Amino acid sequence: MKASLAGMDISYQTNPQRISGPVQFVLKLLETWRLSRDDAVLLLGFDQKDNGFVQAVLAGVADLHGRDVRDRIAHLFHIRQTLSSLFRDLDVENEWLREPHTLLDEQEPLKLLLGGSMEDLLLVKEYVDAAAGR
Repeated sequence: MKASLAGMDISYQTNPQRISGPVQFVLKLLETWRLSRDDAVLLLGFDQKDNGFVQAVLAGVADLHGRDVRDRIAHLFHIRQTLSSLFRDLDVENEWLREPHTLLDEQEPLKLLLGGSMEDLLLVKEYVDAAAGR
């Protein structure tokens, strides 16, 4: 079955056990950063009204399609990978994500990521790269 959401083709699967690699990464990221499944809506750049669709994706019932969401996941993967190399301790990483940073105008990196804008996601990615000396 196919439907359309904001110009994106969505394929609903009959086998809810198939979860793609990128979606598996998002699920692991939510666990690592101690976020709820509802937070995935914002991380992936969707509106709150699309929560049902995103939950279906996380359950393996729907597929994600579209360059924007693939790019977001790739950037989130890069951020997570870089933070993992900076902080070997998940508690320290989570504290760093949740504290205000001077170079981010006293904003918390995680709040910027949960704002949903691609611009903020790229800002956090650049900041994380700078913190890692890249």
